[in-house]
Amino acid sequence: MSSGTARLAGLGLKNEFYNKVRAKGGTPDSEQRLRKQIRRLKELRAADAEEIAQLKTDVEGLIGALHQTTTENQLLHQQLAERTAVLRTLPAQPRPALRERCGPQPGSESPGQPIRPS
Repeated sequence: MSSGTARLAGLGLKNEFYNKVRAKGGTPDSEQRLRKQIRRLKELRAADAEEIAQLKTDVEGLIGALHQTTTENQLLHQQLAERTAVLRTLPAQPRPALRERCGPQPGSESPGQPIRPS
């Protein structure tokens, strides 16, 4: 059987199927479920396409920011190496004492007592 003949046979089966459906007066449950699933998948695909477009935009912005900071960093390193720049250190944030960060040390008097140097 040639491909054209097979296509006509398939078309005949399809037409026969839909003629039977029309005769019964409704669409089979399996076809209704498939159409519902196809609709849902198309909606998900559209939402995914929107998300991908937003992510591409975000990536472009992040690449621009990365390029800018890399360029600034290279310039600062160059100025530091040439000693032409005046670099200032930023004020440090106050850090809790070692005792507060690590908890009471073994052998200490009580948790609320400050550690005195000997």
